[in-house]
Amino acid sequence: MPELLPPTGSGPIPKACACLVDRRGRLLVFDHPQDGGMQLPKGTVEPGETPEDAVRRELLEESGIRFEGPLVPLGTLDRECEAGVEGNVHRHAQLWHLYAMHTDRDWPETFSHVASGSPEEDGLVFEFRWLTPTEPIDGFAMPYRLAIERLRAHLNT
Repeated sequence: MPELLPPTGSGPIPKACACLVDRRGRLLVFDHPQDGGMQLPKGTVEPGETPEDAVRRELLEESGIRFEGPLVPLGTLDRECEAGVEGNVHRHAQLWHLYAMHTDRDWPETFSHVASGSPEEDGLVFEFRWLTPTEPIDGFAMPYRLAIERLRAHLNT
């Protein structure tokens, strides 16, 4: 059974990032209307929640997709989040837990979803699409680029 993370205090804020990949090796990404760029579904691991539970919850809240298959841990990323980025007021450290999720289900090429579960994102409309395995990733902020590179390395092994 996964271990629960300690409550957040002075340490980095734990995040869980979903890398949902279809049978063609394409990655689910979305345009965040307030943050001005492409992202992966991700969010804060809540107190008492495992990163594994959080990544499933975040994918559901941000995309409407309920994923019940196995999770493939891709490790963690350290991130220093600046104030004023992604709705954050204060500069702080984050620790991203990355998970690959492989799906054989057929999904639409593009779709919209109204986000829920987070006061900052409740009601926002996220526009989703599939990023191909060779598509450039320069339109993503650095932590997302690092996550995508980690996923692509996993897919090429």
